[in-house]
Amino acid sequence: MEAKIGDIVANFGSVSTLRFFMMRRSRWFLSALMVASLVLPAMASAQFKTGAELVKKDVAFTEEVRVQVLTGLTDILQTRAFVPGLDFKKWDDLLAQNRDELLKIETENGFTSGVNRLLRDFGITHIGLQSPRSATFRRTGVTSGLGMGAQFADGAMVVRSVADGSPAAKAGLKVGDRIVTIDGKPATENSRLTTEGDAELKITYVRGGDSPREVSIKSGEYQVTRSDTLTWIGDDIAVLKINSFSRGYDIQGINKMMSEAGKAKGVIVDLRNNGGGAVSNLAHLMGLFIDPREAVGTFVNRQMMRSYLEEKKVESADVKDIAAWGSSKYRPQAPSIPRYAGKVAVLINRGSASASEIFAAAMRDKVSAFVVGQTSRGAVLASTYGRLAGGFELQYPVSDYVTITGQRLEGDPVVPTLPVEAGTGPGDQVMDAAVNALRTSSTQ
Repeated sequence: MEAKIGDIVANFGSVSTLRFFMMRRSRWFLSALMVASLVLPAMASAQFKTGAELVKKDVAFTEEVRVQVLTGLTDILQTRAFVPGLDFKKWDDLLAQNRDELLKIETENGFTSGVNRLLRDFGITHIGLQSPRSATFRRTGVTSGLGMGAQFADGAMVVRSVADGSPAAKAGLKVGDRIVTIDGKPATENSRLTTEGDAELKITYVRGGDSPREVSIKSGEYQVTRSDTLTWIGDDIAVLKINSFSRGYDIQGINKMMSEAGKAKGVIVDLRNNGGGAVSNLAHLMGLFIDPREAVGTFVNRQMMRSYLEEKKVESADVKDIAAWGSSKYRPQAPSIPRYAGKVAVLINRGSASASEIFAAAMRDKVSAFVVGQTSRGAVLASTYGRLAGGFELQYPVSDYVTITGQRLEGDPVVPTLPVEAGTGPGDQVMDAAVNALRTSSTQ
């Protein structure tokens, strides 16, 4: 998650850019780096004995690069990573037992997977090695490929998704099209819609009852950004869909949508499959519903814990006790438009993580919003990214989060106040339940 307090990014589990957020209090300075599950805009760069040129991504993936990645990763875990009560020194033993095997892996993806298998031993979210390609996508939102997803059904590959601006979109493919041949061969459940370099993939597809069409597609780069939307259910319920608190979150656009939604009797904020993002964006959205003078939680970082241990003269403490003691609290941002004062429902599911979980918990605690759907992910650590050799990056945690009611969300997900299982049939049962709850409550 990109965690932001003020300018901290909150992506607990997922991505955004982090900045330093400082809040001065009588006891201490809170200086936190967080990412959107919170994600960070500014990235720390690890130093290497062989020079900064190894941080560049366009270098051969040699054993020397692998050694430098492991060296830089170890330095970050030992000097920067922080989760209350977690000892990152165990990494030394994990690496010592697996170092030789890791250095033998000659592909970037295989090496990344091998390192991440070891990092999972810490049992926390927001920690993981990213390959150069993944790191580039995180920073820019640019990826490469055909830009479509398809699933085999009834003798054809049925297109389920097409990314805007992708090669597939430019070729005219749309969701629902049925791909019947790929490079002249009938589509099967084992068919793959991939191509390398400048090679073309020849596809024959059918749309509705039209005659078959043939197109040739090359893999290419495209921007992956989903726009947030405001839709209406009847003339009384506005639905604000927020896809991410990271890239694509448009403050001015959301202000405009919420200005329109101000006339609604009820607002539904749909955060399903929203993995988090920048804490600054989270603070903005909360400010559209919650009084900015209201504290919603506490980010507990290394400095806060140190100050607590020194004052209490103890060697260890529970993160909830530290949060309750700390005087620096996380609050919504003051809005530039009138705050919405009507009934609200927040939709979540297992894909709702990090900043989404903080929002849902704050809305539940502060404005008694309905939280509808399925239990969230429980991935709420503020994190940032450290650059490593060869274009690799390490996401690592720097702060924990506790709600104002004392709930540590990492490992303890948000439970809906109105549980609704996701149905497999037509319609959206979760949305229907939220609409019913808002309309029923507005008549009481």
